[in-house]
Order: sequence, then C-alpha cells, then structure tokens
Amino acid sequence: MVTLNALENDVLARLMADPAWAVYALADLEPALASHCLWVLPEARPASVALLYCAFDTPIFWTSATPAELAPFAGDLFRHPALILQIQPGIVPLIENHYHHVQLHPMWRMSLSPRDFQPAAPAPADRRLLPADLPALEALYADGLAASEQPDFFHPHMLSDGLFYGAFEAGELVAAAGTHVLSSRFSAAAIGNVYTRRDSRRRGHASRLTSLVAAGLYRSGAATIALSVRRENPAFAVYRALGFRPHCEFFEGHASR
Repeated sequence: MVTLNALENDVLARLMADPAWAVYALADLEPALASHCLWVLPEARPASVALLYCAFDTPIFWTSATPAELAPFAGDLFRHPALILQIQPGIVPLIENHYHHVQLHPMWRMSLSPRDFQPAAPAPADRRLLPADLPALEALYADGLAASEQPDFFHPHMLSDGLFYGAFEAGELVAAAGTHVLSSRFSAAAIGNVYTRRDSRRRGHASRLTSLVAAGLYRSGAATIALSVRRENPAFAVYRALGFRPHCEFFEGHASR
C-alpha cells in the first residue's frame, strides 16, 4: 500500500489508461481528497491500479486490476468489515471470496466526447445553481425519499465545488443536474445528482439540465466527462440522445462480513 505523495505520477499514468472508468479516482487525486486515498499498484501491468477511498465510515473500493493482480494485496484491501463497491464484473468473485453479504446493482458507465455531444436547448427559467440555492436543492432531493429515488452520495460541498443547473417552475426548483466530482487539475468530471420532482416529470428537464452541465464542463476545459446509470433506468435513453455512449458495464453496491 502506498500514499499518493509517494507515486503520484505512476498513479496518474495508470488512471489515464482508461479515464472514463477512472474518473472518480482521478478526482480523488485532488489535494483536498488525496489524504483519504490508499493505492495499490500491482507490477503486472502499467494500467493496473486499485483504490480504497477512506473519507467515510465505509471505504469505497474501485479498481482496474484483475483478481490475480490484487491477490497479494487482499489482506490490506479487504480488512475492513464493509466496503462500498464500484467494480467491473470480473472482480465480483474476488469480493465474494472475502465478504459474506454482497449486494450489487448492474450499471453502465457512459462517456461523452465533443464530437458526439448533441446539446438540448435550455428553457428560459433554467439557470446555474449557487451555494445560496442549497436549501432548495436539498428540498428537491428530499422529494425522492418516499420512492427511494433521491440521488446517492450528495453532499453540500458538491454544490459549491462543482457545477449544477436547475429548472424552475413558478419560482420553485423542480429539477437539477450537477457533478459528483469535478477535477480541474486533471480535466475530469462525473455528472450526477440528476433529479426531477415527481410532479414535474416528462417535460425534458433532465435532458436540458444534463446538457447544460456538460456544456459548462466543456467550456471549463474538461477532457473526460462521464456518468453512471443503472441498466434499467429510463434515463439511459436521455443520456444516449445527448451523445453519451456506453463505456463499460460495472456493478455498484455494498459488501459486508
């Protein structure tokens, strides 16, 4: 196990072998987040890397390595009683060897390139959200609690550190889209926190706002723009129409002893 300060260049080179899959890990190289990172760098392949992000009570595990490459590090990687997972299908048996309870949701990682981007026309009441909009944004996301549709992993700092747009009707925030992570240092961003109030759906809000976020990211110099969506989510078609393309299948979930 190494800390980022020891091998930053090596870590970065490995992540840049597949930046769309590694977009969250790239953002974790930012100075404010790097102290929470524990990296594994197997010697087998230049693109092989694993990350435990330990800012929360339950660490997040992500990897581009194979089970065989990770086997020598299993004692360090899987010593925690529980993990939040972002893993590709080939890693599932390794996780199941070390954790009794594994719950996984099939996902698509989608990526966007400038040549594929098909922007949606904004509405007059769409605008960028500012830190002062946090109470309205939290109230919007709370609308999804009853149906367990609220965005996962939203934290207030994401609004001030990232890029968010909102749709308004009669002065009320009815939809939003933003970023989960945004790294200006490495020109990478993951779009997320997309939600439309249940009584304001099927009006094109998600498409317009996701388009505004993507356009804003390109204006700021982003080279890697990606997002994650559950395989059965109708939003897949919305993102596809904007030009996002499936990059890889993966699983998001939780493992515990």
